[in-house]
Amino acid sequence: MRLTYPRSFLSLLLIGFSIVAAPLVLALFSNAVSFERLAALSEQAVLSAVKVTQASRALTTNLAALERSARQYAVAGEATYLDAYRDNRATFLGTLRTLEEMPLSQAQRAEAVRIARQEAELDALVEKSSPSAELSMRLGAGFAPLAERTQALVALGDGVIDEGIERLRAQAEKSRTAVFWLMVAMIPTVVLLIAAFTFLIAKPINQVSASIQRLGEGEFGREIRIEGPGDMVRLGEQLDWLRERLVTLEAQKTRFLQHVSHELKTPLTALREGSDLLSSGVAGNLNADQREIARILQENSIELRKLIEGLLNYSAVHAQASYLDAKIVQLRDVVKRAVNDRKLAMVAKGIRVDFNCETVTAYCDEEKVRVVLDNLLSNAVKYSPERGVVSVKLYKDRGEAVFEVADEGPGIPVEEREKVFEVFYRGTDAPIAAIKGSGLGLSIVKEYVTLHRGHVEVLDVPGAHFRVRIPRKRENEEAA
Repeated sequence: MRLTYPRSFLSLLLIGFSIVAAPLVLALFSNAVSFERLAALSEQAVLSAVKVTQASRALTTNLAALERSARQYAVAGEATYLDAYRDNRATFLGTLRTLEEMPLSQAQRAEAVRIARQEAELDALVEKSSPSAELSMRLGAGFAPLAERTQALVALGDGVIDEGIERLRAQAEKSRTAVFWLMVAMIPTVVLLIAAFTFLIAKPINQVSASIQRLGEGEFGREIRIEGPGDMVRLGEQLDWLRERLVTLEAQKTRFLQHVSHELKTPLTALREGSDLLSSGVAGNLNADQREIARILQENSIELRKLIEGLLNYSAVHAQASYLDAKIVQLRDVVKRAVNDRKLAMVAKGIRVDFNCETVTAYCDEEKVRVVLDNLLSNAVKYSPERGVVSVKLYKDRGEAVFEVADEGPGIPVEEREKVFEVFYRGTDAPIAAIKGSGLGLSIVKEYVTLHRGHVEVLDVPGAHFRVRIPRKRENEEAA
């Protein structure tokens, strides 16, 4: 399934921040709801328990007043005490009804029913009996168990409070555990979301960076396409337009070099033929100074001809530098071909080849790799002393094929080791400068190696020692 990006990079950032923040907001909301529920439950339980306890203690006080007025009436027999008893009883019954309307436990409600029944029996005794000492004794005996029941009701209320506190503690522990596991779940979730959106954000940026790097390296053959938000896609289209424009400019430059080089060859040929005629004495005998001038013209015309041919060759090479005819190649055979092509030059200088090549295969352009090796060997033969040794190595290093070509010549100064790969650059060291060259061979090496996504370097050892690395597998195989 193809991933659909929003229309702008800013929208992608906002969506990413929102989705990453959503679990955190959800966790905060869930915690707030949990603690709000716990607080409401705590408030309700405490308020209810306090009211029940207050009513139970008030019932005990009312019972004491009721007993006192009833016994006073039994002893004195006055109507005033009877009225006081009835008022106290009304207060007691009101408190009892209030208590029964509260959310009581089963034990509390049963105790309240028993208290009401015993009080009704005592009231019947007061209303139906005449005041006497016997009545006072009977009331004392009746109110004692009733007082014990009211005290028991108070004790039950205290127990209910303790139970409520225990339930609250259990609920708080449960809420704390739920919050803990919620946070444990949130952390990896948020981390995964951050990683996912980091990938989504970084992907188009990396594609833009890679595309710009390819343009900087002169790789114009691959179309630039950026997958991402709309503004990043439009940026990719602009980069692809720039790539096409650079391809056009490069083609124009190549054609210009070819035309100029071709046009220069005609007058140069006439100049060379004229200097040859002068040197051969066709136009008359020359004195020593004139022969020296003719020789200088002849040598420089030859040198200029080599430079123009090198320029033409470089133009042809550069025109092909964005294309690879890649396939699976046995590199040992390519190295042997390159060495054999330089065999006559090596024999002429008495140069011995130290050939140390492993069996290595790579997905590459065989002809371009051969040109790379040929140019390196050409330099090695050119700068090697008589009866010197040229070392050629081939081996595998992880996912790369590595070539090394070394000679026993004067070497390359440290400050020039990067410059030698520039077009038309020739060393300034006296022994090297004495050997004329076009300055194009190593620039072609650099260009072809870069085209293979490889790397070439000059090692810091005596003599000139080049090391070339190219990937052994195609790019999609490495990604797999």
